[in-house]
Amino acid sequence: METFLLTDLSIEKDRTPGWHVVKDAGEVFQMGDGTWVLTSTDAVRFACRHPEIFSSAEAFRTAGVPVPLVPVAIDPPDHTKYRRVLDPLLSPRVVNAMEDRLRAQVRDLVAAFASTGRCDVVTDIAKLYPTQVFVTLFGLPLADRDQLVRWVEICNEHSTHGTADPNPTVVEAAMAMFRYVQHFIDEKRQNPGDDVLSTVLALKGDEAWSNEEVLGLIWLVLVAGLDTVTGAIGFTMLYLARNRDLRRKLVADPGLIPPFIEEVLRIEPPAPTTSRVTTQEVELCGVRIPAGAPVMLCLAAANRDPEKFEHPDDIDTAQKERGHLTFGGGIHRCLGAHLARRELRLVVEEFHKQIPEYEIAPGFEPEVVWPSATLHLRSLPLVFPVPGGAS
Repeated sequence: METFLLTDLSIEKDRTPGWHVVKDAGEVFQMGDGTWVLTSTDAVRFACRHPEIFSSAEAFRTAGVPVPLVPVAIDPPDHTKYRRVLDPLLSPRVVNAMEDRLRAQVRDLVAAFASTGRCDVVTDIAKLYPTQVFVTLFGLPLADRDQLVRWVEICNEHSTHGTADPNPTVVEAAMAMFRYVQHFIDEKRQNPGDDVLSTVLALKGDEAWSNEEVLGLIWLVLVAGLDTVTGAIGFTMLYLARNRDLRRKLVADPGLIPPFIEEVLRIEPPAPTTSRVTTQEVELCGVRIPAGAPVMLCLAAANRDPEKFEHPDDIDTAQKERGHLTFGGGIHRCLGAHLARRELRLVVEEFHKQIPEYEIAPGFEPEVVWPSATLHLRSLPLVFPVPGGAS
């Protein structure tokens, strides 16, 4: 048994050494708190593809959230009911139809600081844009964006990470967010629109969702979906700010943007782990895991598997293997993967249209928030030339 815990890792400034510590412990090993950890691509994929053995529902049963986290905390066969409704609502066709609106939103965010010569990617784009996209999808007022950002930030950064006593600050923010969401659920039942929330509420008969299920979906998207995109935007711009040659290649050839984004997602997964509980004894990579055991799928370690990736620790847009696990796999593969990829591409495109040259503010060293429910940069100040003025 390894005595370290993931929260012991020093990954604030550089994740690479920390994930190497995890990988070096083995493909399957047990941490000091009794949790089993899967680190290889094959092991993690096996767990993702066998929900009948590695249960997501059991893992989230003790999460302390008073509503069902739809659909991640639902196992088959019930899981199918929810994905059948949700997958079409976030399909590539739907995201394509939204692109002009989503592009305009990020263009406006960048325009707000483009003439100032400086910005903080985290506070000026990464925390705001995913929330704007959420309120657009769910038909909520854009004016409420900043309040939602504050609630989500509190819930993620002050999480007690599975300890018995919930953080009072988190409870207060969560209850406020539940009341806010409930207001719009009630309103849209009476006056539906053409948004995701109205579509779900319009379901009838056996397909209808309970009020708790609707709340669980929105809670999951808000707390698990927005902060991960915030993290991905920050990491994307960090790598570009540190690599002028790469940045110029992407500006010259926009076709390189999608493979670049996939590499950032692989190297810097905002949600580096996901939890499961075994429903039966299972042997994996020569190791026996007992039934009822807590299991952590370390996506971050699997994404740097040297058996699968030629350059496991480096951004390589020519990387032959594209099968990273940042969005998970199997039936619980991330519902918003198509949308997240589109948001990242639009940020890169629109930022460079207005600000093609930039660098990290002198003397600043980027760090991630850790421990935290998700990984994201605390801050990323950039400086850049202003047309017709000094930088």
